[in-house]
Amino acid sequence: MNYSICYKKETITDMYIESLKKKLKKNGFVYNEEDPQYVFFLGGDGTFLRAVHKYVEKLDFIKFVGLNAGTLGFFLDYSTTEIDELISDVINNNLHLIKYPLLQGEIISKKETKTIYAVNEIRVESPCHSLVCDVAIDDHKLETFAGNGLIVASSLGSSAYNKSLGGAIIQHDLPLLELSEIAAIQNNAYRSLASSLIVGGDKKISLKGTFSDIIIGFDHEILKEEKKISEVRVILSDKHVNLMRKINHNYIDVLRKAFIIDKEM
Repeated sequence: MNYSICYKKETITDMYIESLKKKLKKNGFVYNEEDPQYVFFLGGDGTFLRAVHKYVEKLDFIKFVGLNAGTLGFFLDYSTTEIDELISDVINNNLHLIKYPLLQGEIISKKETKTIYAVNEIRVESPCHSLVCDVAIDDHKLETFAGNGLIVASSLGSSAYNKSLGGAIIQHDLPLLELSEIAAIQNNAYRSLASSLIVGGDKKISLKGTFSDIIIGFDHEILKEEKKISEVRVILSDKHVNLMRKINHNYIDVLRKAFIIDKEM
């Protein structure tokens, strides 16, 4: 069984990684960074995002397993003290394999169409001037938006930046898209929904305008577009990330630990 490791160097020591490698080797795993069947990610949710983007072209053949290093972890069911339990569960197939669809963005200009993928969200932002664009769902115009930007989140991403914008948290296994506004302008010239909008995963969200000097963010990645973009389309992709979760994984418990319970209580 080939594997690789992605970890947050600020919180995980080289000694810990060497110990993990020895345990995996003892149990029949072979380190192969180029062509892994399993990717063990150690840190927090940001480490998971970086791991997915590193292997985005090989996702169909990879299973991701997370070890939480003490930071917020929606995607990590094991702590770094549970290495032996994790390895045993992987070997004995004592895990749920859950497939989560990625977001797919099409960045359209006169010369080309560029495709990007994201786990959490795709953002269109204008840091220098107001972003003005028409918003359409399946090519039916919803509004003309003006403001700092717009974000399209997956169910997974609904509890990330989207939540900070006042968007709803969506149960992670529901295939939905959520559109949220970033500092919208509301006046006689421009009037938008002024609310997050949740639509089915079979929908296409389109942002159309004469975009210039915008930033397109997808998870932790940023695409700076200096040339003029005419449209950004977002759909749920056919690409999936395969995440291995504990048998007793419970989404509500994760929400409670992340946002409700005070760690000092």
